[in-house]
Amino acid sequence: MIRKTVHAWMLMLFCSAVGCNAVHEHVIDAEMDLRNCVLAQKAWGEWSWCYDDLDHPLHFAKGFKEGYRDVLEGGNGCQPTLPPQCYWKPQFQTPEGRCKINAWFDGFSHGALAAKQDGYGNLQELPISPTARANIMAKRAPAPRFPYASGAGEVQPAPTPDQLLETPPETPEMPAEELLPRVDSGDELNGIPPRPYEEN
Repeated sequence: MIRKTVHAWMLMLFCSAVGCNAVHEHVIDAEMDLRNCVLAQKAWGEWSWCYDDLDHPLHFAKGFKEGYRDVLEGGNGCQPTLPPQCYWKPQFQTPEGRCKINAWFDGFSHGALAAKQDGYGNLQELPISPTARANIMAKRAPAPRFPYASGAGEVQPAPTPDQLLETPPETPEMPAEELLPRVDSGDELNGIPPRPYEEN
């Protein structure tokens, strides 16, 4: 009997914990949706003066708010492939209806751009601590390499401290005549023998 009671209490605690998490997530989602709707409506109130001379301002405004909300929800602001389902009705399957749908798409793009200009492009990203950001940047940075030119001309990795303490191998000295190339005068190249005073 006691064992059954303990199992029943454990089951109730587990179910209540799962239920609390689901309710908590639902409340957060509803709160964010309400916030996004309020911010989109407020943005349309601030930006609507730019679009006073439109042919279909109501549909443009709907698209504007939807594009603004898309960016607030973490979207990239790209137009969707299809308009909302309310535009699939037969009344929009006319030339005038097509113009209203195009006004919605235009409004969507303008609303997404307005949200980005208002600084809401990364609103869904959670900020991390400066220490964690510095650690991530340090791991992404390439290791510093100090170029060390070898005799062959290619760049070698920097020498270790032990290699620096070693005495470098002696390079044979070249005669002075071999350091500079001999430049022939133009006359020798043309087949004219050199003059006696030019040889000295």
